[in-house]
Amino acid sequence: MFRFSLYQQNVLLVEKMFDANQFNPFTRYSIDIRDILPKSITKLQKTLSKRNYDVLFEIGREDMTVQNSINKVYDLYHHHQKIINSFPVEIKSDLRYNPQPIIQQIEEKTIRGVECKIGLYINDNPIVERLFYVDGFNPVARWSVDLLYAVIDIADEIRKKILKNDIKNMWDDYDLINSRGLSINQIRELPLAKREDMLRRIRRN
Repeated sequence: MFRFSLYQQNVLLVEKMFDANQFNPFTRYSIDIRDILPKSITKLQKTLSKRNYDVLFEIGREDMTVQNSINKVYDLYHHHQKIINSFPVEIKSDLRYNPQPIIQQIEEKTIRGVECKIGLYINDNPIVERLFYVDGFNPVARWSVDLLYAVIDIADEIRKKILKNDIKNMWDDYDLINSRGLSINQIRELPLAKREDMLRRIRRN
């Protein structure tokens, strides 16, 4: 399985998984999503620092018009806090979620905010991980559908990029089979540099 995960330090906030077996082995182990990461981090920083995460539920019968349906806004974070308040005093503080920002000076750059991390993994093996910081981190984000949708969107973009690369690799395999007479097993055993060199030679002819 591929896993795209968002952590706040050691707290897993959201994770989206998709089947790695639908892609060819060469594709699975030659993934490069570095071009996606900067805008993904920006998107998550904006989502994690939103001021409002109220969720609007529309309650209505099938025979009611939209105008007659009942709309109610639920504050999921404060509902969660009420649940915490029902626990014994000695464990309340451990259950509250309110990560504190840090301030770091790296050369001439000041970094401030709550530390977060995104990572793409195949099973438990990391493909890429990036730390980033969220200034104005809103702990309510942990329970928001906004964050869920943001992570799903990013994971879907990653999946589309892997799929596009997989299709390219399959056509490259086709060229190697038909132009060089290699079997698929021989292609799988090619070192990356040798594979790229053979493909360059095919396209020059």
